[in-house]
Amino acid sequence: MSKHPILEGIKKRMAKGKDFQLTRTQYIQLTGVDIPQDKSYTKRKSAIAKAAKENGYEVEVVEEIIKFKKKR
Repeated sequence: MSKHPILEGIKKRMAKGKDFQLTRTQYIQLTGVDIPQDKSYTKRKSAIAKAAKENGYEVEVVEEIIKFKKKR
């Protein structure tokens, strides 16, 4: 795996001008790299943050959620 993300797939989605989200798996498949560990870096200084800003987007990093519900 490369250290630098390949951003073409994400930029194509940005070109549509609609909100979207990616799971970690989808991000890896599109870019060839994992999401940076530091949320602040990912949101403000990463290559994806710079591409988002250039295309009029903001990056929001949200924790993965696991829910447990009692069976009835």
